[in-house]
Amino acid sequence: MNQLQTIEQKVVPFNGTELLAAKTNDGKIYAAVKWVSEGIGLSLGQYQSQTRKIQEDLVLQKGIANLQLPTNGGIQEVLCIELEFLPLWLAKISITPSMQKDNPWTVQRLIEFQLKAKDVLAEAFVQKPKSQLEIMQMQIEQMIKQEREIQELRETTLRLEKNQENITQIVALNPTEWRPKTTAILNKIAIARGGFGEFRNVRQESYDLLEARAKCKLDIRLNNRKKEALANGIIPKSKIEKFSKLDVIADDTRLTEIYLAIVKEMAIKHQVNVEGLGA
Repeated sequence: MNQLQTIEQKVVPFNGTELLAAKTNDGKIYAAVKWVSEGIGLSLGQYQSQTRKIQEDLVLQKGIANLQLPTNGGIQEVLCIELEFLPLWLAKISITPSMQKDNPWTVQRLIEFQLKAKDVLAEAFVQKPKSQLEIMQMQIEQMIKQEREIQELRETTLRLEKNQENITQIVALNPTEWRPKTTAILNKIAIARGGFGEFRNVRQESYDLLEARAKCKLDIRLNNRKKEALANGIIPKSKIEKFSKLDVIADDTRLTEIYLAIVKEMAIKHQVNVEGLGA
């Protein structure tokens, strides 16, 4: 990292937070990594992890510098990243499924930073002074945007709560009346996939998963069950012919438990709405 001299520094408002940026004697603009991390909503541990990744990345390390900037503790050496490298760094912060589920606010902030932070910081060092009217208009637009973000966050929270409640109901399915409910769930999955031939495909997928997990062959068990019933001579042949793989599963407590777990996993994976299936 080269030693540079700061010739101009600014605290730039962005997306409801503030970013510290500086212009150096080589004409480049740098953003303080910690301020960006805090603006996104990263924890202290996540910020420290990102600092290590930036310093170790073969490309990003070419765009960082330690600049003397003001902090709460006075003038200190601060890790900064050149604006040209800022989008690349932010793009390398992965948005994982768990992050989307547990921290939707942070995900939304990260996306905003990935798309707009560089341009806002660059504009702060080149734009002409704004009139009082323009400043008031910007403040109004910022307030409107923040209200919109708050509303979107509320809607996201409601969706997550509803999804969590839905998952809770799915997990609560019990072995006492599982057959109609699992059938209804699998039908919902098939409809979500487009219907028609998917009804057969989804059902077969559930059986394939069961056979793989339980180390069993449902066709063999079904044939054996039919043979035993015919040999006993108690059940009419017409009824025996209607025996299904679900009957085989129902005959074995272990298979029933495993099959229920599989259907629950499929329901959660496809975000099936179980409303109307009953308790």
